[in-house]
Amino acid sequence: MPLIYLYGCGGHGRVILDILQHQKAAVAGFVDDHPPSGQTHIQGIPIFTTDTPPPNLDPKGCQWVIAIGNNTIRRQIAQKLAAQGHTFATVIHPSAQIGSRVTIAPGSVIMANTVINCDTQIGQHVIVNTAATIDHDCAIGDFCHIAPGSTLCGHVTVGAGSWLQVGTKVPPGIEIGESVISQPGAILT
Repeated sequence: MPLIYLYGCGGHGRVILDILQHQKAAVAGFVDDHPPSGQTHIQGIPIFTTDTPPPNLDPKGCQWVIAIGNNTIRRQIAQKLAAQGHTFATVIHPSAQIGSRVTIAPGSVIMANTVINCDTQIGQHVIVNTAATIDHDCAIGDFCHIAPGSTLCGHVTVGAGSWLQVGTKVPPGIEIGESVISQPGAILT
């Protein structure tokens, strides 16, 4: 199993660290543009900065998880790392329920108590956050964030870069464009 680096050491990064620790993954460190002042470690894991990156960082010996909730920033970091030859880990919490024939692309994070039903496609670097539900035959584009408690019924398509905020509800068959940001608790029709 390759070493894992987390880009981002805020709250989202700490939650992803928790998932990786459940998986017994080898987490080598955090990298952050602006880590908390004076903080050098989180749960014994070192924090590096972009000015002082991890030493001897070999793209063939490690994978990255971008622990940034902002879709645009996550995309920029992913493009930068990919251009340097790095690859990305997919992280799935052990309590997540993943149906048959679900595809989850590299770099995506599936949080605790989520449900993703059969024949759904999850793009690259997607966040399916805590207790979100995605029903059958959905397609979630790259760099989307499905926030906690959101519910997508069957045959929903979400365009790349969209952010469905906390508690968003999407009835069956709805197509959501790219870079859409819902209001918290919205019902998208």
